[in-house]
Amino acid sequence: MLTRLALRARIATLALALAVILAGAYSVSKLRLELLPDIDFPLVTVSSFYPQADPETVLREVTIPIEEALNGVENVKTVTSISSPSISLVLLEAPFGKDMKAMEREVAQRVRQVPVPAGVQAPRVARINPDEFPVLVISVLSAQPLGDLHTLVTTQVLPEIRKVPGVFSAEVPVGFESGLTITRTNSLPSLAISVLKTPDANTLQVSNAVTARLQRLKAGLPADVQFIEISNQAPGIQRSINELTQEVLLGAVLAVLVIFAFLLSPRPTLVTSISIPVSVLAAFIVMAWQGMSLNILTLGGLAVAVGRVLDDSIVVMENVFRHIQLGEDRRTAALNATREVALPITASTLTTIAVFAPLVLVGGFISVIVLPFALTITYALAASLVVALTVVPVLGSLLITPGKHRGGHDSWLARRYTVLLRWSLAHKGLTLLAAVVLFVGSLALLPLIPVSFFPSSGQRVLSVDMAVPAATSRAAVVEQLTDVEGKLERMRRDNLVNVYQSTIGNSGVFGRGSGRPDTAIILVQLAEEVDVEETATALREGLAGQGRAITVSQESGGGPQSNNLALTLRGEDYQTLSSTADKVTTALRDLPALSNVRNDAVTLADPQGNGNQATITRVDGLRAVTISGTIEEQNTQAVQREVRLAVDRVGLPAGVELTTGGVFADIDEAFAKMGIAMLLAVALVYLVMVVSQRSLATPLVIIFTLPLASIGALGGLLVTQRALGLPALIGLLMLIGLVVTNAIVLIAFVEQLRARGSSLQDALVEGCRTRLRPILMTALTTIFVLLPLALGLGGESAGLIGSELATVVVGGLLTATFLTLVVIPVVYSIIRRKSPKRASPQTGPATGESPPASATAPQL
Repeated sequence: MLTRLALRARIATLALALAVILAGAYSVSKLRLELLPDIDFPLVTVSSFYPQADPETVLREVTIPIEEALNGVENVKTVTSISSPSISLVLLEAPFGKDMKAMEREVAQRVRQVPVPAGVQAPRVARINPDEFPVLVISVLSAQPLGDLHTLVTTQVLPEIRKVPGVFSAEVPVGFESGLTITRTNSLPSLAISVLKTPDANTLQVSNAVTARLQRLKAGLPADVQFIEISNQAPGIQRSINELTQEVLLGAVLAVLVIFAFLLSPRPTLVTSISIPVSVLAAFIVMAWQGMSLNILTLGGLAVAVGRVLDDSIVVMENVFRHIQLGEDRRTAALNATREVALPITASTLTTIAVFAPLVLVGGFISVIVLPFALTITYALAASLVVALTVVPVLGSLLITPGKHRGGHDSWLARRYTVLLRWSLAHKGLTLLAAVVLFVGSLALLPLIPVSFFPSSGQRVLSVDMAVPAATSRAAVVEQLTDVEGKLERMRRDNLVNVYQSTIGNSGVFGRGSGRPDTAIILVQLAEEVDVEETATALREGLAGQGRAITVSQESGGGPQSNNLALTLRGEDYQTLSSTADKVTTALRDLPALSNVRNDAVTLADPQGNGNQATITRVDGLRAVTISGTIEEQNTQAVQREVRLAVDRVGLPAGVELTTGGVFADIDEAFAKMGIAMLLAVALVYLVMVVSQRSLATPLVIIFTLPLASIGALGGLLVTQRALGLPALIGLLMLIGLVVTNAIVLIAFVEQLRARGSSLQDALVEGCRTRLRPILMTALTTIFVLLPLALGLGGESAGLIGSELATVVVGGLLTATFLTLVVIPVVYSIIRRKSPKRASPQTGPATGESPPASATAPQL
């Protein structure tokens, strides 16, 4: 019906397609640019400032009363509190998907009723999301005293920054005025400014507007005042968008070249390729309507979708061309050809979309982070199906002409394939045995493949965490920091580092710095030509020294960290916790895969010489000690096994329990939830095929393509030594929908041939020969689109949509496509021996369509 309507109003159809292109181009300009999409992290924080109070006093007079007041808040999973000198921080964590605004209101109402000692600033209640991480960190330097600089910044600079549209807050570090926080830039005393934006603001616009405002403001300030940019999300976002855009465009060009290589004719290539701009720009329209942003996830989804949006158009166009070569007039050929494949391409598109539905059901961080990626692909695929059923047949009826062309199912490739197919059908047992051996062999590769959670993809800023466990005074920490800064200064003079900012104490409620008096945080901005990972390794080795522990990680701009070790010990008796933590820490330091392992069970003498715990951590009302460190190897799952064995050797005394956080917990959650999602996706794909094909047995044949894809997917990861993490798992999930596409189109055509009177053997041979070209075209276009990602041609800013995902999809499609053409006909011949009810050979089953091409029909 849709195709017939489009062919009756061809001018209107093309006008609508042009309107979509124009509206899509306009929508792109309205999309917000972000590094990551807005994610409502299920955390509510309560922060309080109690000047000059030691941690025990902060715990007793502020933290515990707040904890008690928050007992009974609904949907709270964990309550963690950190009491450090002058600062109390209480964090309430809820499961993803809960109404965090309602929780924030309830928490704020309860906190207002908590009596706090005189001198305590009113507790601040806020929700944490990626936007709570500064989009811009600026250091202010001046020759004037720091007190005068603080006054100047708070009275003249911060009010101007807060006037910029989209700025949520601009702050200086908590405790700076009272001396609890020290900041230095390039070894000189300074004052840091952290700028946060509102959730609906454009990061690039906010960052650029604040930078421009500071430049104008500087003209009215003393000449010695300098603004030095330490961290800025805008360049990283722009770089990621530029690189992914290049990958999308390069992939699209490669896909068009693949189509032309098969068709050897510009007109069919043009007809097919129109699906790319129309489908992608239609997706932009829906994204703008939904209020989505343009970020590495949505752009990555488009990069992946570019290959798949061509599939439906390729199948329709190839069939239109074939019907025209049979002598039908062009309009009739376009209608009959599209009708012939409308149901299978609809089913294949729905199966590709259906694989993402379970992600909504499993919930958690995985669901939230992948949803924008899945929605973008869904919008593009839905648009591509409409294009294939309307625009492609219209253009085919206008541009495709009869002629003698090469490349059909009488080509040299088709002839050689036919020989292989007949051999496989005659040796079913050997064919199936070979497939089983390959599948089992691919599973045997799993122990040899690295396992991690997330690829490193952050800003060109490194965070250096320095701890001085044996420090007895603030001066001892400053002395160690001065030595570290001296080494960084030499790197700055060698043009390896642009700037570095050091903080002792707290750099803001949600910024860097733990508030611990025995630690310092140094943000290091690297030069553009410096390799981030190599420099991080060099800093871990070069900054280490007697009496201090160094941890180096890459700033992720709000994204998850991929190399952090986090273990938490909980119990009633703190002395037992402390001694156990020391034993576990000692055991973990012997593991070569870990560096900078330490725990927070340390003390620092106060000015009177009394021992005070530097930071007091509690989890759900129990005292806790955190063990942290850096994972130096890519295979974090192997490191996890080593850590568990080390802890088991130490043993935990009665009353002490261990919980795993950091990347270990992320890996466990990712594999558990993605495993459930894949099982549900297989079930959904099967149900979609059962409904569309009105058969229980035929979809079982198609499901056999799924294990065939794992052969290439796991083999690709092994050969490239890329990690099996969240991106690769998403790639495996996508393969569930992608690899069945060709099998659906193939088996649907074989079923049509059998319904029209062909024998089982003849239908399989004829159907496979006829569908060989469109199957190879659809697979190779997707493969070539993803090659820039798989080869890493776009750089290191692809984030979630990186080389791991592309490697899995490319490898899986390679093996699944080849084996689909060989193994699936064998499986079908076994399961579907009984012929379906035959229809008249002159017409289709119930449509009155013309029969398919004979073995001697002219082909493209």
